[in-house]
Amino acid sequence: MINRLRPLAFLLAFVSLPLGNGQAQDPVELALQINRYYGSPDRALVEGAVEIPYSSLRFDRGVDGLRADANIEVMIQRSDGEEVYRTEHRIEPEAINDEMALSPRVSSIEKFAIYAPPGEYVARARVTDLRTNRTVEVTAPMVIPQEHRFFSDVLLTSYVQRDVQLAEATYLPYLIGTTMFSPNPRGVYFKDAPLVYFYYEMYPAADVGEITLEREIENAAGETIERLGERKVTVSAEQNLDLGQFSIQDLEPGNYVLRVRCVSCPQGTTAEQPFEVRDALGQPSFALATPQEEQPPAAAALRYYGDLTPVQVDSLVSTLSILFTQEQKRMLGELAPEGKARFLNRFWDNNDSDPATPQNEFKDMVDQRIAYADQFFASSQRAGHQTDRGRTWILFGPPTEKIDRPVEATVGAYEIWNYSSLGHTFAFGDFRRDGDYRLIYSTDPRFPGDPTIQSEVDRQADSTRESFLPGARGYERVIEDIRQYRTTTGVRVH
Repeated sequence: MINRLRPLAFLLAFVSLPLGNGQAQDPVELALQINRYYGSPDRALVEGAVEIPYSSLRFDRGVDGLRADANIEVMIQRSDGEEVYRTEHRIEPEAINDEMALSPRVSSIEKFAIYAPPGEYVARARVTDLRTNRTVEVTAPMVIPQEHRFFSDVLLTSYVQRDVQLAEATYLPYLIGTTMFSPNPRGVYFKDAPLVYFYYEMYPAADVGEITLEREIENAAGETIERLGERKVTVSAEQNLDLGQFSIQDLEPGNYVLRVRCVSCPQGTTAEQPFEVRDALGQPSFALATPQEEQPPAAAALRYYGDLTPVQVDSLVSTLSILFTQEQKRMLGELAPEGKARFLNRFWDNNDSDPATPQNEFKDMVDQRIAYADQFFASSQRAGHQTDRGRTWILFGPPTEKIDRPVEATVGAYEIWNYSSLGHTFAFGDFRRDGDYRLIYSTDPRFPGDPTIQSEVDRQADSTRESFLPGARGYERVIEDIRQYRTTTGVRVH
């Protein structure tokens, strides 16, 4: 089991894919990215990802919505042609409507990992659309060097995935349930999901103590347009990871470089990585249900959801329930499907900031938040909008500040979200190591966290609820982190 993940470099390869869904579009790209994480001097864990845009696949409509059907193969060969790794599996991406199925902004990210000695390799990914029998391949060189550098490349990411445990004396690793950052093969980020996370590592030959880092964003002209601040990091063989985040909301669409510079290092070591910002304006927002081919005449008067089945209306009400008051939830429970649809239409119209325009900005914002939650907060047990992080994101939007403890946490990964304008702090922990981050602390009395951590942080007894934590001990660091970083005093006002 590796305790520290050490990314050394990234390599990208692109190839145009045949177009899916039978419509003329701009060419889309299949992307293959490889990141290297060292486990020992003579063996490296290599993780990669293949990004398959939805617009490259054909989606057919079934009883449960739109679904594609494809096969993905990943092969890795040594420089002499010997194949040392192969994995193959079937994927069935789902889309909630035609807009999502045709969107180049939505992709299926398929990951793989190999445990290999230093050397030169070639990675190849092959994707076959099983509905059209069209196949596309993409390759990328993979070089695992023997030596270690002091400062690693920066790895940008947009969500968190599983850690990888190594199976000794073989090329094949096996997966476990802890977390690490995953690659974003295209390095493209959209302004409707503005937070971008990054991390980097230092590789000291010996304990070097505290170093000073500068972090900044450069535009395509080489001008520094944003400084993310100076940061002091204590570096040792056991503590060499640092991470951060920044918002791209104020960046103009275009190409940028994130640069991290060690200003206290003798040679001024620098790590950098390019990324692209794209404006999502003008892109269709995703409706929450699959439109039917024929609209019932009786529902034509409804501005929204006039074509939904009763099951789809109930699903929509469940998805949006975080926005409703207790009285509204009680009333919805007594309404027939048609009445629920009319309630939802009134709800959106009542919250429309500018009724004179055809666009409902509030509804568009909520739709985007739900789409973001489903993409980035889903677990193996729940859809993203059903998770505690997803519900918080839908209700409050992106946090002002986010403290992430994905790798070094001994009890499991956890996150602290601050909303400075609201005066609220929420903390979520994956202490069961199943990828499902549950609310462990909150300054909002409507959404109490786990009583064990909540009572310790606030120094108030809370024995009325049962804790869901795996054990009662080992959470001291989590409690101190929340106390240090929370926005408010932490004493809840009832």
